[in-house]
Amino acid sequence: MSRLLEVTGLRARYGKIDALHGVDFHVERGEIVTLIGANGAGKTTTLMAISRARPPDGPRVKAGDIRHQGQSILGLAPEKVVSELNMALTPTGRRIFGNLTVGENLSLATYARRDDKAGIKRDYQRVYDLFPRLAERRRQRSESLSGGEQQMLAVGRALMSRCSFLLLDEPSMGLAPLLVQDMFRALQALNREGMTILLVEQNAKLALKFAHRGYVLSTGEIVASGPCAQLMDDPEVKKAYLGG
Repeated sequence: MSRLLEVTGLRARYGKIDALHGVDFHVERGEIVTLIGANGAGKTTTLMAISRARPPDGPRVKAGDIRHQGQSILGLAPEKVVSELNMALTPTGRRIFGNLTVGENLSLATYARRDDKAGIKRDYQRVYDLFPRLAERRRQRSESLSGGEQQMLAVGRALMSRCSFLLLDEPSMGLAPLLVQDMFRALQALNREGMTILLVEQNAKLALKFAHRGYVLSTGEIVASGPCAQLMDDPEVKKAYLGG
């Protein structure tokens, strides 16, 4: 049986700057896998390459392959990654539409599902059950939300695409500790329902407690990998990323 996602020998660049130097990792269905590393290590570049974001926002893949259930996706358009592979990216910085309401932001993600009115209605309720704050603010303009609420909206918007594989880029960035706990509890609930999650997270300790397996990126290369408990006990990982 093929892996849900397999990245092999991935080399990517922005313009003339090499960002990834032969990255290899995989994600099995139903797993939470995390990529940790310092700023500039290539974590976001990896997610952008998988989501097939076009330059200049996305990198150019120069070598290697990205396979979903055994099939290369390098020729796939970004919208097809969402509509055909059911993969959705929650990018760093959230990128919500501040002049639209919460409900309107969620509605945008249902464009490809226009004939699925019953399913869309169920998914609205699913998002509002998962993030009650969004239900309370569904008619508010999104620019008026707190940072934590905007992050909830970014995740909710991804869920409205009916994704089964969530790519998360720094979901805890800028959030108060209590909102971080709320966010990760919601993500754990999604995973228990069967959601596969690939997480990029600057807070390495949080990520390794949350995920099943992890990979450590350093200047565009994987330098360590394994079950998260094993990585948390690795002296080099502890010294470099866990404050000890």
